[in-house]
Amino acid sequence: MPAKQFQPDPQQEALEWFSLLRQPGCDEAQRQAFAAWCQVPHNAQAYAELETFWQQLQPAPARPRPQQISVRRSQVSKWLALAFLLGVGAAAYLYWPLMQRLASELHTAVGERRSTRLADGTTLNLDSASAMNVDLRGRTRQLHLVQGQVYIEVMLDGRAMEVDVGNARIQVFGTRLQVARHAGHDELVVLSGKAMVIQGGEQRMVSTGERVTFDDTRIAPVQKADLQTADSWRTGRLEATDMPLGQVLERLAGYQGQRLWMMDAQVAHRRVSGDFDLDRPAASLESLAAAQHLQLQGVLGHWLVVR
Repeated sequence: MPAKQFQPDPQQEALEWFSLLRQPGCDEAQRQAFAAWCQVPHNAQAYAELETFWQQLQPAPARPRPQQISVRRSQVSKWLALAFLLGVGAAAYLYWPLMQRLASELHTAVGERRSTRLADGTTLNLDSASAMNVDLRGRTRQLHLVQGQVYIEVMLDGRAMEVDVGNARIQVFGTRLQVARHAGHDELVVLSGKAMVIQGGEQRMVSTGERVTFDDTRIAPVQKADLQTADSWRTGRLEATDMPLGQVLERLAGYQGQRLWMMDAQVAHRRVSGDFDLDRPAASLESLAAAQHLQLQGVLGHWLVVR
């Protein structure tokens, strides 16, 4: 069940309707449900704003070129075309994670935590802004972590289970594990049993109480994990013990829908410890910044710049 109740977000629901209505399988019942949803003025306004934004991103229809075009007008057109492409690229970069989540079978909103029980009895605990796809039909149960973090309580039913994370594949031999996708790497923590990370010709076996990080090119050595704090996020806390400052800031910024931009890369490697409230990320960020003598600045609601 969700850790806390959220008020309906017209902008978030508008994005979900926008995605659903453009899918081939959208039927008349769903369109009628959309029409009923639009009866609420706030909902209708949010969808209208989204449609306007989408139309602004569409290229203008081509027009016949005049026989003679001045050099000045040609240069202006090139600059306008470049500005348009930059705008489209920026919008795609900012909203691509959200579109990925909405296109996934299971997903959570920013700041939301959710527990889902699958048909085979396995329980998935999704962290904020996380997304997964699930396929339980074959002899090997397939999970795909698209974004965020998941705590998995596996129900053993005689079939194997694998978790795809980027270019890596995790073979599950235990009952409790946690998989996370961070900005620069992915991570596996085994709380009970064993799991093997496989990527290319490299592999690592991870046992109870151990963790390993990996990226698109390599798997790091296996390390001991702090099991008392590894899954503290499920209760709304981030219990950091000698954790890199950049990773703490990234988690807190992510809980309010922002990406982290560290102006000084050396600062990100500082080690910090503390207990941070994930349900009040802004207050936690302000407290941490004051303690570390940092300056925080939000940019366009999507970035958190740390100086």
